[in-house]
Amino acid sequence: MTLFDYFHENSAIFDEMRNAIIIIDLKGVVKFINVRALELLDLTKEYATDRYILEVYAESELERIVKTETAERDVRIIVRNHICITSRLPFYLDGKLVGAIAIFDDITKFENLNLRLEAERSEMAILKTVLELAYDGIVVVNKDGYITMLSDAYKRFLGREDDAVIGKHVTDIIENTRMHIVAKTGIPEINDFQEIRGDYMVATRIPYYVDGKLAGAIGKVIFRNVSELHNINKKYNKIEQELRNLKSEISNLHRAKYSLDHIITGNLQMDKLKQYVRKIAHTRSNVLIQGESGTGKELFAHAIHNESQRSEMPFVSVNCAAIPEHLLESELFGYEKGAFTGADKNGKIGKFELADQGTIFLDEIGDMPLQMQAKILRVIQEGEVERVGSNRPKQIDVRVIAATNKNLREMVEEKTFREDLYYRLNVINLSIPPLRDRKEDIILLSKHFLETLNRQNHGKIKGVSEKAQLLLTSYQWKGNIRELRNVIERAYNIIEGEEYIQPYHLPMQLKATEDDYVGDPLRVVMENVEKKIILERLLYFKGNKTRTAEDLGISRMALHKKLEKFDLK
Repeated sequence: MTLFDYFHENSAIFDEMRNAIIIIDLKGVVKFINVRALELLDLTKEYATDRYILEVYAESELERIVKTETAERDVRIIVRNHICITSRLPFYLDGKLVGAIAIFDDITKFENLNLRLEAERSEMAILKTVLELAYDGIVVVNKDGYITMLSDAYKRFLGREDDAVIGKHVTDIIENTRMHIVAKTGIPEINDFQEIRGDYMVATRIPYYVDGKLAGAIGKVIFRNVSELHNINKKYNKIEQELRNLKSEISNLHRAKYSLDHIITGNLQMDKLKQYVRKIAHTRSNVLIQGESGTGKELFAHAIHNESQRSEMPFVSVNCAAIPEHLLESELFGYEKGAFTGADKNGKIGKFELADQGTIFLDEIGDMPLQMQAKILRVIQEGEVERVGSNRPKQIDVRVIAATNKNLREMVEEKTFREDLYYRLNVINLSIPPLRDRKEDIILLSKHFLETLNRQNHGKIKGVSEKAQLLLTSYQWKGNIRELRNVIERAYNIIEGEEYIQPYHLPMQLKATEDDYVGDPLRVVMENVEKKIILERLLYFKGNKTRTAEDLGISRMALHKKLEKFDLK
């Protein structure tokens, strides 16, 4: 079965996806297209399948992906008046390029909701300005809630024409007021409904400061029927709720896959790290994860996000070492249309914007160029990003988790990593121990990998033999868990007719010298071969011991003894 056949056989599953999918072969011929893509392009499957890609979608860039074998992710494009985010990836089978795949996500509704929300905000701002100019019910109180100023319009409304109100506590003059609370807490209250003399008014209460210290509050009340403003508020709240729902849908595209349960360990230090993650996950602080390559730094980053209050929001992962330096800024911050030669004509959303309200994981942060380190520092300090080609910063709320296998402290001393960025990232530090320092996890992880492989391949490998275990626990594992998983998977794929991984299934680097080699003696090897042959013949003759003995050229009594010896009765 080819990879394309697999997609066709499982087309019902891919047709249920909310993403549009198109796959071409090396000649640019469409080999698979799901229902969502057909709807997006307004085509039928009969027309699109096995047709040249540019006849199906004239603006397609998939042929370039086949030629360059370069992945392009999160590109903003327009498809038949639909605003989409697309990723284009080369398609490999058994390490050989067989075509390319495009995955589209229609975000038109999200973009339109943003425009509607901005329009409603403008309408609210204009209406508020007009009301402030027309109706000036102003009150000022000090930090203890005593009135220091009351406008004439407010006095008239309250039926107080004299100045005796000055110096009175605000609760004695204005009913249902919260001015004294705002003056005490410093928390503003915007467009709150307040009942005064039987009517509901719109009240705004804002704290004010003198020399950086909370000094009181300023309040404004609109003396008018505010049903129109109330209706706009309801409409505004409805659109905000729709936008929140849509953001939640988009966050599913960038979701953390791993939790603390995926971190398999019996090591005391690792258990303490997991407990520490549960404690710090609920904070807003940035996290720096340090450890050798293959120790599981990314799993910890995923787990921190999933344990946090941001778990339903996006988790965006960026490998700083994998992105070319000249593309790093546009990948992280995005760019406006026409920002530079070769830029997508519709612009592009940056990784930081995608991670808004969620978490961004900067893997291999030690490989980030100094120039980009300064820009990352600004994002962390100011909480805003600016797309390439734009002069309008955008506020974002992103938690940063960084990871590295390098010694950043030494890099700071060598002036290859910014000291100010190091301290911004290193608020919370997790140091993941190497596998050689947690020997008890080697067999535990090996068992876990075997169970996973058995589920994936419907296999029945029971475990690792004692001698193979000795080899595994004696090795230094410079590649850590990643290397261990590779060794177990290799052994799993070459094992034949046996239930346990033996030393001879392991690669030679685990047996560094002749003295280290702990393979089975010749007698055991020959017995294993003899047992295997007898079992095969018994199965061939359907358990007939007489015919089996004749075929092996031994007596029936000799066969019985061997069956007892090998526990094959």
